[in-house]
Amino acid sequence: MVKDTILRTLGRVFLPLIRGYALGFLKEKHVERKQRELLKSKFMKQSKSVIGEKIGITPGCSIESLPLTSYNFYASFFENPKEGDMMYSLDDYVKVYTSGSMGKPKSFLLPKTAMWDNVRKAGLSFLFISTHDGEKITFELGDTMYRNVPGGAYITGFLSDSLSRNSDWWIKQVPDLNLPFHDKVDYFVENYKDIDVASMTVTTLLDEIEPRIKEPLQLKGFVTQDRSAMALREKINEFTGTYPKVAYGSTETLFCGMPSVEHPGCFFFDWRVVYTEFLPEALAINPNEDLLKDTSEIVRSSDVEVRGRYQLIATPMKNDMTRYVTPDIFECVAKGDSVLGTDQPIFRYYARMDRLLVLHNFTRIAEDELLNVLSEAGIPFVDFTARMELHGSREYMVMYLELATPMEVEEVTDRIHEELLRVDKDWRDLTDFMRYKPLKVVLLPRRTFVNYLSKRVGMPRIERINMKDEWFKQLLDQ
Repeated sequence: MVKDTILRTLGRVFLPLIRGYALGFLKEKHVERKQRELLKSKFMKQSKSVIGEKIGITPGCSIESLPLTSYNFYASFFENPKEGDMMYSLDDYVKVYTSGSMGKPKSFLLPKTAMWDNVRKAGLSFLFISTHDGEKITFELGDTMYRNVPGGAYITGFLSDSLSRNSDWWIKQVPDLNLPFHDKVDYFVENYKDIDVASMTVTTLLDEIEPRIKEPLQLKGFVTQDRSAMALREKINEFTGTYPKVAYGSTETLFCGMPSVEHPGCFFFDWRVVYTEFLPEALAINPNEDLLKDTSEIVRSSDVEVRGRYQLIATPMKNDMTRYVTPDIFECVAKGDSVLGTDQPIFRYYARMDRLLVLHNFTRIAEDELLNVLSEAGIPFVDFTARMELHGSREYMVMYLELATPMEVEEVTDRIHEELLRVDKDWRDLTDFMRYKPLKVVLLPRRTFVNYLSKRVGMPRIERINMKDEWFKQLLDQ
């Protein structure tokens, strides 16, 4: 207690310097040169490892000369590692798991060196940016941050542990990540007046917490990775007193996406912790190949175009993944954030390349589009999942939808269909050409999604497009 008091007092004195350190990277004018220096340091170390040799990394090599890689390439090293296989000694690595959004959870070996570097750089900057109210940063030493994310062997647990270690004087993190989902929700409801920053899914906030509190919150920041944040940003702001800050991160890349303030629901990549490259959406490739050698169509971060959609290729600066092909596709929405003073390109999440709903090869519907359609159509929804189903010889998009307030299914179907006709040319062409309404809606009972989420392990998340059959069955069994 005395130690924390002393540290907090010193922290207040040096807070302007700490903030300057944390946010200085935003206005860096020589990003490409600084990144080349970071890559040179990584390649020098990685060239001495078996993984580095197999990729073809040598001291002083250029990243453009290296092949693209995928999980399949690294899997054997993660499953049966030997000293010398990777950049660091084996005692520096911990085994972490994905949340299984692609099916069976995958295991990764990640160095503690990388996680601590990630917390020290991206984590520190994130704390300040997540509490920016559009005019100023509102973070204060000793603020309380609530997290409804998984603990244990998931990456959120390791990163949170790294941040928590001897840091209560800096920021208090609550509750225990190993608590069950509902207990974390109860904690927020019972302690919301003492919480400054909250991290959870939008569904948890609006369907589980808002109805129980029944009064506006006064949060300094609301943070989420939920893709519905952009479509529901006004509703989130109305309840929490702040627009959502969307972060991006993964087990492979660690935490590398900083929230945009000027563009709520969007983010930019932290150039200090990851080197990003992009493939145009039309050339997106299957990330399940071993080594992919043709890199001629890759676009540098500085060359992406506004409204262009791209598949992310990530090279974290401090771990063994290099030119790692992700399944994620992003849309560039702007060339900079004028509020934060950065000229880094701003992105919004568009889709996983395997999460597009296609009907008769006319349509390519992404989750983000459906979220905006529901919002614009005035559908008071809790959550949904959509699937392609064959009825006779025709393919339909069937939306399994939970409503926040009752409506007749016919009205819901008509509103969604009319909005799709208005905003989606491919949907309109399909309807006109084949002369049918390619939409069906199934209304689910109240609390279907929250009951489903509470029984899921890992990051509580809804796959809103093409949910796996076994998960879909679990959803309908609620």
